[in-house]
Amino acid sequence: MTFTEEVNAGALVFCNHSGGKDSQAMYLHLREVVPTDQLIIIHADLGDLVEWGGVKDHIRANIDGRKLEIAHAYYRDGSNKDLLGYVRKRGMWPSNSSRFCTSDLKRDPISREIKRIMKERGVTRAINCMGLRAEESPNRAKKLPWQLNQRLTVNKRVHRTVWDCNPILHMKEHEVYAAIAAAGQEVHWAYKAGMNRLSCSFCVLAGKDDLRTAAKLRPDLLQTYLDLEQEIGHTFQNKRSLAEITA
Repeated sequence: MTFTEEVNAGALVFCNHSGGKDSQAMYLHLREVVPTDQLIIIHADLGDLVEWGGVKDHIRANIDGRKLEIAHAYYRDGSNKDLLGYVRKRGMWPSNSSRFCTSDLKRDPISREIKRIMKERGVTRAINCMGLRAEESPNRAKKLPWQLNQRLTVNKRVHRTVWDCNPILHMKEHEVYAAIAAAGQEVHWAYKAGMNRLSCSFCVLAGKDDLRTAAKLRPDLLQTYLDLEQEIGHTFQNKRSLAEITA
């Protein structure tokens, strides 16, 4: 089935919203093609310490009064799983080849919430939308705009069909900014302060310029990262310490 066919059949549409410009543009697109009662905005909360200030407030201010669902990560004993604590526990930083920050702190908590909300609503079909764009990287350029989510789709005692969708995969950056401006909205303040992307304040996949900008904007958090880097004895990025990158 296509996106439109699924929506017409009553599928819930989950808009994964990081607070970044691409999520914002994706939401603006989805609100035009999805009925209000089928569109659910969800944010994977990495914690106020590592997220940029005001991220959740920014999302709420730009989703037309809709409820923002928050997905938290937990250990098996029910305690909160936060990024820096998880890095300390594993003794290593995430990397491009081991993105446990994405899988364990974003994908899995959001998958749990998708299943919960589908069950509460009595719905068996859903679309999981992400604001990935092909222009961002060679890896993202290989992504498909529409494919079945094999992890969430089951056809046993419980029947559930979930599709993954990248609705703005082919949007260019200037089109993202134009869509936000046309809607009378503004991007998160961190962009205006010099950041090119909005994820964790210090993202292991970020470029040097963004990491240096983050270091200037959040010197106290930088020191927390530097201390943790020393504590676990593992460099922040592929044999490069955060101290070297931000020097």
